[in-house]
Amino acid sequence: MRCFYVPKHQISDDKLQILGPEFHHLTNVVRLKKGDEITVLDGEGGIYDVILTDMSKKPPIAIGEIKSWKQAQRPSLEITLVQAIAKPDSMDVIVQKATELGVYKIIPMTCQHSVPDLSGVRSKRRIERWHQIAISASKQSKRPFFPLIDDIKSFQSALDDLNIEIRLIFIAPSMNYVSAQRLKDVLKKINGKKIQIIIGPEGDFTKTEIDYAISKNAIPVSLGENILRTETASISALAIVSYEMGD
Repeated sequence: MRCFYVPKHQISDDKLQILGPEFHHLTNVVRLKKGDEITVLDGEGGIYDVILTDMSKKPPIAIGEIKSWKQAQRPSLEITLVQAIAKPDSMDVIVQKATELGVYKIIPMTCQHSVPDLSGVRSKRRIERWHQIAISASKQSKRPFFPLIDDIKSFQSALDDLNIEIRLIFIAPSMNYVSAQRLKDVLKKINGKKIQIIIGPEGDFTKTEIDYAISKNAIPVSLGENILRTETASISALAIVSYEMGD
């Protein structure tokens, strides 16, 4: 059954409204019509079985009748990905795959070796794009809770969250001045459900950044001897931590 996103403020009692890009997708892409049934997610755990009862192009709106619904239980594991901003295509992949893997929150950050320069209007546009990618990936994977995507932060600001139980900073093999433990060894020894994963840019972290992260109780960890692209490191780290620490 086709899956669509409708925010809670467009849902009331036994009916909901489908507007904007979702209406365009419903009518012009998948070409559904009155009487068709769809699944709707509200991004906050609500899953609705809906039948389309009215569709209008002026104004562009579809009305759906809610046949049944349920509230999903939020996972106890909350993984926050603190991701150094990568090149546009790579960053899009990171947001998409992190969403599919169940990331709780994504904090895009700038580092001393970050390549893209995002500020002002460009920053807002990129964040909005990442939101749309996360929504699309959530619908595709039928994920009831959409990930939170924070504003772009500096490296120091990204590590200010005090509500984190475990903080892991991933160290590249070339950074031999840092003693990094194997990820699987660290995961065997830790307990906690609020985990922060910190992934650096293409040019790696600086020693100053690593020292600052360690001062904030980050544990330096390694994914092995191979040098990974930043998007590969992010996806691998999320998959491993989710598998080992999940319910």
